[in-house]
Amino acid sequence: MKKIFCFISMFAIMACAFSQNYYNNGTTTAKNREQKEQKEKTHRTDHYNEQEGRRVVFGVTFGPTLNWMNWKNHKAAPEGYERSVKGGVRLGLRYGVNMDIDLTKSKNYYVSTGILIEHTGGSLSFFEKLNLTNEPIYRDIDRGYKSIYFTIPTAITLRTPSFSHFIICGNVGLYHSFNLYSRYQSRFQIDPAARDTDKESINYVTTDWAKDNEVALFKESVFAGIGFEYVIKRNLRGKLHINYAQSLNNYFSKNAKNSHNPKIQEKAAIGTVEILLGLYF
Repeated sequence: MKKIFCFISMFAIMACAFSQNYYNNGTTTAKNREQKEQKEKTHRTDHYNEQEGRRVVFGVTFGPTLNWMNWKNHKAAPEGYERSVKGGVRLGLRYGVNMDIDLTKSKNYYVSTGILIEHTGGSLSFFEKLNLTNEPIYRDIDRGYKSIYFTIPTAITLRTPSFSHFIICGNVGLYHSFNLYSRYQSRFQIDPAARDTDKESINYVTTDWAKDNEVALFKESVFAGIGFEYVIKRNLRGKLHINYAQSLNNYFSKNAKNSHNPKIQEKAAIGTVEILLGLYF
């Protein structure tokens, strides 16, 4: 009887001790988990605030662009002598330094500017007069254009608070661009009646790239886009932005006239999709 009583007593004591220990461990585990989550949340917030708390943030940006030309003079050009898009999309490049200025206390609204170099261009096809012999001849010409611009952007950038080190942002603004250098290249067929087998080797002529003096000095473009940024560490953040830009004024200068009607000015615009990578410091 005594052995049974002792066994029951020992079992009860062990059960109480286990229950107490399990309760304490459970409480400690829950408390530790809560403290860990709070620490991670604070860590993420600190990473964001360390970077975004500054009034001015500098960075570098670079990335490929996809460019095409839009002919803007269909109604004015003589019938049969209008320009049309040719060659599809041309690959370009944009790179430079940028600066974001925080003008509010919310850390979500920024004025963005910087200094960028832009390589852009496009292609047009048209019927043109060629002075290859004593008498002029008329041929269909495919002409490619390349230009390099010095660009100053002015934009408004909106950013969300960071979550898991990620930030979603959007921007809208203007590109103010000054032409540094422009070139063009022409390709045409000497004899339209030649056999197809002779076209590439004999019948087609491609000129060398030549300086283009008929490109406007200034180009104004509007752009908008969305992107993601990632907080790498204190004062270092990576970015990926995708923007669409459209030039507002004429690509050509006032000196660019239609050869078949000198009273008509050539008019074209450039559309661009840009994929920009970069770092903020």
